[in-house]
Amino acid sequence: MVQCLREVKKVKEQVLSILEENRGKSMKGSDIAASLGYTRSAIWKAVTALKNDGYHIESVTNRGYLLCEDNDLLSVTGIKKFLNTTEFGKTIMVYKTVGSTNHVAKQAASEGAENGTVIVSEEQTAGKGRMGRSFYSPSQKGIYMSVVVKPRLTAAVAPLITAYTAVAVSKAIETQARIETKIKWVNDIYKGDKKVCGILTEASVKMENGELEYIIIGIGINTSVTDFPEDLKDIAGSVSEAGFIISRNRLVAEILNELESGFVSFLDKSFISEYKSRSLILGKEIKIFGSGNEADAVALEIDDNCNLVIRKTDGTIETLNSGEVSVKRKEKTT
Repeated sequence: MVQCLREVKKVKEQVLSILEENRGKSMKGSDIAASLGYTRSAIWKAVTALKNDGYHIESVTNRGYLLCEDNDLLSVTGIKKFLNTTEFGKTIMVYKTVGSTNHVAKQAASEGAENGTVIVSEEQTAGKGRMGRSFYSPSQKGIYMSVVVKPRLTAAVAPLITAYTAVAVSKAIETQARIETKIKWVNDIYKGDKKVCGILTEASVKMENGELEYIIIGIGINTSVTDFPEDLKDIAGSVSEAGFIISRNRLVAEILNELESGFVSFLDKSFISEYKSRSLILGKEIKIFGSGNEADAVALEIDDNCNLVIRKTDGTIETLNSGEVSVKRKEKTT
């Protein structure tokens, strides 16, 4: 039974790969069967299963099967079509639903997953955010992905990974969604005054030498969410609200392209200047949250370790390496 299910999944993936490579073109079932070495009946069953999964595939008499241009379900082939990497995305696992992509990625990393392995899901039922919060992850309305990174670096540089990722994701969103984005220290990406992306990095450290065993980079992007819960609707937004339709497969690929191509800027910290230029909070009045306390301050600077330098209302200068901040909204006058 298990072997049979694996075979069905294999046929589905191979058929989807061919249809994806020929998106917008009709492919005869007999031609697909001949190229893959299966019967036409097996191809028909695979296409039917793909339709049941939500793929928009048309069956055209005497012309075969056509994967429609408007299809936006995530797939390995759909992502790899736009990849320009050597390691990031070499192995991609796409799920219909998971509890948390970070959890799946950590399990994969502990079992020997290679550097650059990517976990992507259409939905998360227990999406993770910073400070123990959850991340709202409705089906087919966002990108929920985690990347396994195995750098030969010490744990001391791990905090910089989050900031580096924020720059890479911000650039990818701007390229694919054609919108301007800003980064709220340390890991949130905003469009205007609404959060459209959160980043959560988790690490495993080798205790004997303090070297990183692996880092999990978790990325959650609201691509087309319109029905946020009541507690999020005033603070969360989606990247496609401007009306430009994006390809989620292409955006996943662009994120991986940016992460890998700019890694040298992470190592020499040259990305920090761009991180600063994309800051949502520098020069602004902010509120600081942490350790059960709340305070007002002005965001003065981001240093070379991506710590936030602030001036409190009493004039004292402090440097924060963790915590939560929010931009103070100006009260409306009547």
